[in-house]
Amino acid sequence: MTRAERSFVLGEWLVDPARGIIRHRDGNGEKRLEPQAMELLLLFATSAGRVVGKDEIVAKVGHGDGALAAAVGKLRSVLGETRQKRYIETLPKRGYRLLIQREGDALAVPSQETSEGSLIARGRSAMKMPTPSGLAQARIYFEGAIAAAPKSAEAQLGVADVLLLQNFMGQGEPSTLLQAARSAARAALTLNEALAPAWSALGYATLLIERDFAAADEHFRKAIALDLSLGIARRHRSFALLCVGRFVDAEREARAAAEMEPLSLTARGYLLQALLMARRYASAIAEAKRALSLSPQSSEVWFAKGWAHHYLGEEREAVDSLFEGMKGWNVDAETMARLKTAFDESGFIGLCAEAALLFQSQRVLFAPRPMDVAILRALASDNDGAFTALDQALAKGDPYLLLLPHMPHIDRLRNDPRFPALIERVRPVR
Repeated sequence: MTRAERSFVLGEWLVDPARGIIRHRDGNGEKRLEPQAMELLLLFATSAGRVVGKDEIVAKVGHGDGALAAAVGKLRSVLGETRQKRYIETLPKRGYRLLIQREGDALAVPSQETSEGSLIARGRSAMKMPTPSGLAQARIYFEGAIAAAPKSAEAQLGVADVLLLQNFMGQGEPSTLLQAARSAARAALTLNEALAPAWSALGYATLLIERDFAAADEHFRKAIALDLSLGIARRHRSFALLCVGRFVDAEREARAAAEMEPLSLTARGYLLQALLMARRYASAIAEAKRALSLSPQSSEVWFAKGWAHHYLGEEREAVDSLFEGMKGWNVDAETMARLKTAFDESGFIGLCAEAALLFQSQRVLFAPRPMDVAILRALASDNDGAFTALDQALAKGDPYLLLLPHMPHIDRLRNDPRFPALIERVRPVR
């Protein structure tokens, strides 16, 4: 692969000539360029800031003189050029010059670390920090592994996994991410039909795109048949089963995953999710206590325990658990005091209303999900605020929306005339 063909950084964009796309550096947004547009961008990017004459552009890229200005204008639009942020300069009667310098290969790492295996390992490591920049970096590593080894099924699987995680975190346009994830999973299976995790990724993408349980479950079953110890396939299948209200089967799969990965908080989280959806609150509390014996600072486990206590009517225990979860998020003392005051003055409803404001103001060290805000608004009897947050979750393609038909957290919304219409917009799994 020549230097011109390798991915590189250009201002706020990561340019991937091999795939014909540019992607925003924060991971939010991907655009496909027509071949001639990409060739034009590459010509500018490899010209080291010099003026590129019209004759040279016509000779190398093929645009006729009459269409050149339109082609440049289109490229400017794709790059998001404005008066304050310019990429391409027009020099009358001379040609064009790129004002933003190419920063070098986006895939460049020390030479001893450019092998397929090392790039995949670095991609998996970067995925452990699911921030926009962390996941964008992971994707670059996986794509670098594909460039180094085009027949690498593991590298294609890495791309599928990171795209699914970006969608889960709300970091991009849902449809684009999911379609690309499914394509990457299929590419992995074309290269290695026995790659069990790729079948699981394909099943999960299929579930989110098509809302078809049977089609997704066929892929999950294939993954499990290939590798009985594959925890992620069990977790994905558990989530799919919850979406169609098969709570006993969902719990069975989640427990199997937790037994396979006894130290995994992720696996424990799926089991807690299954128990809460099944409204088995006492069992959820018992499981939360086991998880907290592994990690007493796990906010997600404390929150699950708190909701279970709340639904059992154990308000004091619920509040204590929710506050412990807040501590794990490093909520400052002033904010904690405000939350406690809200509870003392207005009870659990007041606490949820204050917590929703806290989430929306982002005064704690986490990225609030609209689904979390919707739950808090619903519990605070603020239906309007809950539906507004659910609309935001829908725009982000939050997978947890598929659990709405069964989720106890939003029971107070079910009699609202807006709820059936929302469910139809979510397109529940059938």
